[in-house]
Amino acid sequence: MLRLCTTRYALRTTAHTRIKLIGTFSTSAIRSSANRAVVFAEKGNPAEVLRVKSYDPIPPPPPDCVNVRFRLSPINPSDINVVQGVYPASPMQMQLSGEDVFVGGNEGLAEVVEVGGDVQGLRKGDWVVSGKAQTGTWSSLRALRAEDLIKLPAGQLSEVNAATITASRERL
Repeated sequence: MLRLCTTRYALRTTAHTRIKLIGTFSTSAIRSSANRAVVFAEKGNPAEVLRVKSYDPIPPPPPDCVNVRFRLSPINPSDINVVQGVYPASPMQMQLSGEDVFVGGNEGLAEVVEVGGDVQGLRKGDWVVSGKAQTGTWSSLRALRAEDLIKLPAGQLSEVNAATITASRERL
């Protein structure tokens, strides 16, 4: 069952641009029907530009894609650098519910929830990670090209290990 996190938080930066997450977190076994993403419309101080945005349900995937639900998506220093605009790579801008935004997150564990008609080698329930940088993993549900995903072996990794495996590409 998908664990959802509800939180009140604040991101605070220090003079040395370290980020401190302040707040409380709780989990729930209740599945939410709302799709949400942590987004930013412009680069800058994460405490000022990051926000949570709800977005419309996504349609069935195109033939070469799969719809995935992210189970865990970590926050790494490089993710913060991307939001600040000092990291060499940037996410692609996308449209969520009529607004052009960037979705944060470079790595995370996703579960395949729907498979496009031409996709081979992936099925509903498979765990995958992105083999492509700046995927926008801080979202609940996304359509991604199957060729950009790496299928993980069933039952061999914990959720936490799987979600962070792409931080060290040599582990793949």
